[in-house]
Amino acid sequence: MAKSITCALLAFMAIAIHAHSNDGPQCAHHLFKETPTLLNVDEGVTTDEDRLLQTIMYPTMRIQADYTRLTVGTQDFFDYVQKDLFPPVIDYFTAALQVKKPLTSAIKVTTSTICGYQTPDALAAGALTDLFVMVTSTSDNTSNWVASAGACMLASGTKRPIVARMMFNLVYTQAAAGDVLAHERNMYLTMHEMFHAFGFTISSFPNFIDASGNPLTGQIKYVMLNGSNRTVLDVEPLTSMLRSYFGCSTLEGAYMEDDGGAGTAGSHFERRHFIYDTMTSGVIDGRRITQFDFALLEGSGWYMPNYTYTEPFFFGQGEGCSFLKEDCSTANLDFPDFCTGFSRGCTNVGRGGGICTNDTRSDGCKYHIPDLNYDCQNPGAADNARYPDIQVFGRTAGSKCFEGNLTTLTSSSQTSFCFKFNCTGSGLTTQLSVAVGNTSVKCLKQGLISVPGYNGKLSCPDPLAFCNTVAKQYCPRGCGGRGTCVNNACQCNPGFTGIDCALRVGSAFA
Repeated sequence: MAKSITCALLAFMAIAIHAHSNDGPQCAHHLFKETPTLLNVDEGVTTDEDRLLQTIMYPTMRIQADYTRLTVGTQDFFDYVQKDLFPPVIDYFTAALQVKKPLTSAIKVTTSTICGYQTPDALAAGALTDLFVMVTSTSDNTSNWVASAGACMLASGTKRPIVARMMFNLVYTQAAAGDVLAHERNMYLTMHEMFHAFGFTISSFPNFIDASGNPLTGQIKYVMLNGSNRTVLDVEPLTSMLRSYFGCSTLEGAYMEDDGGAGTAGSHFERRHFIYDTMTSGVIDGRRITQFDFALLEGSGWYMPNYTYTEPFFFGQGEGCSFLKEDCSTANLDFPDFCTGFSRGCTNVGRGGGICTNDTRSDGCKYHIPDLNYDCQNPGAADNARYPDIQVFGRTAGSKCFEGNLTTLTSSSQTSFCFKFNCTGSGLTTQLSVAVGNTSVKCLKQGLISVPGYNGKLSCPDPLAFCNTVAKQYCPRGCGGRGTCVNNACQCNPGFTGIDCALRVGSAFA
């Protein structure tokens, strides 16, 4: 059985560090030598009658984290992981995932070691959970990897991962130290790794099962794309969802990443197609947990996700087959999701600005790679703004990125601005008002518009498209199982706070 190990290529840096590149540390596939073992456990069974009645209510996914092997690092880091980082991630997946065949007997390990470590007491005694995660850490400055996760024990019946290890490399990982944006980035890193632990990895794809519990066949395909033989995962509902989303009825399935070597290639969505999806490899702010991440887990036959916990995603939506398969030298010109030249503009999700370039995973397709120095949610980005007095920065400020060459000089180059805005109307009557300091200008259609008091122009996006994508209000990660989404805002349960309820009241972040 192939090694079940994947790792996130996420440059896990403090918020103040200039982070303009989506290329990051490499995978740590060489660190995990164990082949997953099979454990005889009792798994719940769904009857054919239940399927016919379509009244199945699967039980909530149970996840138990063990921190006894988290031994490398400072006490501050240990406290952060155990109190502020892992608990909201577990709460999120517990709320968002159901398991189709829950374990009805304990995971009991009789060997002295598991996942390369001495067996935790909780596993030796028997842990009644659906996934047991050993959280570990190390400090490896001899190679450039940041985090890894992999399954080291599978249920003997369904072959679903039931024991996994997650490791942080403290050379690249650090406690968020009260920085909410850094904490959010850490959470997406941890959730990315949890997806791998659930089975989002090329070594788990052959173990996927159908509704009757039989092994799937033919789900892994190989398709030529621009002269390269690519791995494609074809499972339902993922394939149908992708065909509808992109507007490509002949799409073979989800194209998986072909770069990065073992541990990355095949175990992430192709970055060119899914740039802001949390299950692509590489650092990028503005990541989203998408319907496609959950559809892959549902396609495994092991889980039933609640899709209300996903986040809005619109990269490449409706662009057709050419968006997916056209050579990047042409796609850069043909699709607005990509860009040409090297100017500064707005990212696809509108959270801030970035420089138009490509990276090692985007197959030559260029896009505005998010830069924290131009991030509208980063208060420190005001230091890099052309005219900070007319712009608005901050996590709860409500501003989005707009492009233009506004200047008080004779002329200037295009750049990105963080302006507040307001969407009114609906359908073809949708109007977009943009607040440039104390001046409000109306974008009635896509195109350039003058702003009183400034030379140059503001580039108006299409109001209907902007207000239904970039400006769309939503509850981040559905409030993560710690609150209720009411009118696109999280009402947090007692003890939690923040726009996503991911923060503990009384913590360094609250």
